[in-house]
Order: sequence, then structure tokens, then C-alpha cells
Amino acid sequence: MTKLLVGAVAAMCAVTWAPPAAADVPGLVDIGDGRGLFLDCQGEGTPTVFVIPGKGSYAEAWNAAVVPDDPVRSSPYDVIDRANVAPTPESVQPIVARSTRICVYDRPNTRPDGPDKSTPVTQPHAVQQDVDDVVRLIAAAGLPTPMVFVAHSYGALVLDLLARQRPDLVSGLVFTEPTSEFLRVVGRPDQNAAFNADAQTAAPGEEAVLPDDAFAAIGAAPPLPRVPALVLSADRFADPAALKPDNYTQAQIRQANDMLAEALGTVDVVIPGTGHNQMLYQPRAIADQILTVVDEVRATG
Repeated sequence: MTKLLVGAVAAMCAVTWAPPAAADVPGLVDIGDGRGLFLDCQGEGTPTVFVIPGKGSYAEAWNAAVVPDDPVRSSPYDVIDRANVAPTPESVQPIVARSTRICVYDRPNTRPDGPDKSTPVTQPHAVQQDVDDVVRLIAAAGLPTPMVFVAHSYGALVLDLLARQRPDLVSGLVFTEPTSEFLRVVGRPDQNAAFNADAQTAAPGEEAVLPDDAFAAIGAAPPLPRVPALVLSADRFADPAALKPDNYTQAQIRQANDMLAEALGTVDVVIPGTGHNQMLYQPRAIADQILTVVDEVRATG
């Protein structure tokens, strides 16, 4: 659930209130109760792809990438915090938009600045609140369903619960470097406790989440739907010098991802040259995997 550092990615969208039918102007969609969520939809075609970002991350991460000549690309470790990240048309959202419609949103307390921030909420917050927000946003924006959902990091817990509670909205699933529901199964008690505590810790105004709440909600929900799906894992991990004894290991994370893939009836695909924020390292490869599921949905629809 590593927070994505995207300070180098400038806010590019003026504030608007998007009407029903999800106009292509990025901006805030009124979801009721005086709240707005930022939504950016690009491209045409079906099924629509809907992206759920990771903890502390937001839509611009899907419109940016590590610059081609950045030295971090040759590092054996995931050092995204040192990367030069910049907006580019060769990032995941615009690549996918050449083949179908794709929408990405901002959860509350993720975008650090700009006039188009989603309405803040009290932190930390429960995963059910995120699921409810996605459902309300889809309805308020007039997005066609069922759709292919893509989730990164903590977003995977949101999508896991959403898919179980509202399978009618789901035609396909892609989990990129997910926070797998099986992490607690493979983790030691001290690792699980540290992970849960860390996720609840954030600077004032930033996003904080409740993993134990999410794992419990998923465990009590109906089974995952059987739809075209993929799980994507990275081949790079943090520098060992930056890790603590109670961090999950790469082997444990991979095992948990394999278990998630098995529960979905699919495979865990390792994407070479990627760290946790796979969409920034290898946007073309991630877009291609998303479009693989899109094509399968089209073929079976």
C-alpha cells in the first residue's frame, strides 16, 4: 500500500461538475450529500474500464510514467520515490483509451492540491465507504455497466469487496500489485499488526485506511464472481536496507497474490521491470494486460 509520490505530476484539470453521461471534461462529479469525487474519463467503446487507485494515489498516476532515461529504471530495486515522473500520452489511461473508454477517479484525501480535489472525509475510513462511493459515482456519472475494473494496491481491497457485493456491475477484473485479501493468511502476527497500524497512519489531511476492517468485510461477503480476470505482480522489491523486520517479504506478497489469482480462477502474471507502482514503470505492459481482459469480455459478451 505504498503511497505514490507524484509531486512531479502537475494538476492539469480545471474544476468542473461533470453532468450525467460522464462528459470528457475531467472534474468533480456530485455524488450527493454535498460531496464531489474527481473523475477523468477518456476514449470511447465498451466495456468501460474503471480504475481504483492505491492508498494516497489518484487519477494522474494513470496519466504519467517514469521518464524513459531515468536511472531508476536500471535499479534492481523499487525506488519510485527517486524517480522523475511526468505526464505522458504513453501512460496507461491514454493507451487504453485508444481501444475503449476508461475512467479513473480520486478518493477523498488523496490529491494534495488543486481546485478539483475530491471532498475530504474523516480519516482513517472503512473500506465499505469506498465501495459505496464507487457505486454512487458510477450512478451519478451515468457510466455504463457492467465494466472492467482495475485496482492497484489498497484499491484491490475496495474492488474485492465491491465485486462480491455488486457482481452485477462487474464484467472483468484486473488487480495490479494488489493488497491481497490473503496477506493476513501468509503473514506473521507481528507483520499483520504492523501493516494494519501503518495503513492507519497519515499526515493531517492525507488518506488513512483500515486493513483489518477490510479483511473482515471481505471475509463476510459472498464469493468473488467468476469473470475474466488477471492478477499482476512486480519483479522489483524495496531495497533491503529500507525494510524493517516486520515488513512483509516479497515472497509472502507473491504467495498472497497467487492465492488471490486462484480464488479468481486465473493466473498471477509477473510484469518485468516493474515495482509496486507498475503503471509508472511499464505503462504499455499494464495497458496491454488490461486490454487482454477487455478483449476477453468482448469475446464472451
